[in-house]
Amino acid sequence: MQIEIQKDTSEKISHASAVLGVGKKELVDRALLLYLDSIEKMVALKKEMGDWEALSDEALADFERSL
Repeated sequence: MQIEIQKDTSEKISHASAVLGVGKKELVDRALLLYLDSIEKMVALKKEMGDWEALSDEALADFERSL
């Protein structure tokens, strides 16, 4: 896959690569994996919050019916 990166981002990648002593490709790969893992956790949290919301609505409806 080929992608274009903005010049300032490319410069930051080059700097971080030099400081950490890893290749630019490896640095970008690690950064993407970390970012994708973060997104995956956010999606899971959003789903869990939706599940809790549905359970909360159901519990409230049950409570109101019992009154």
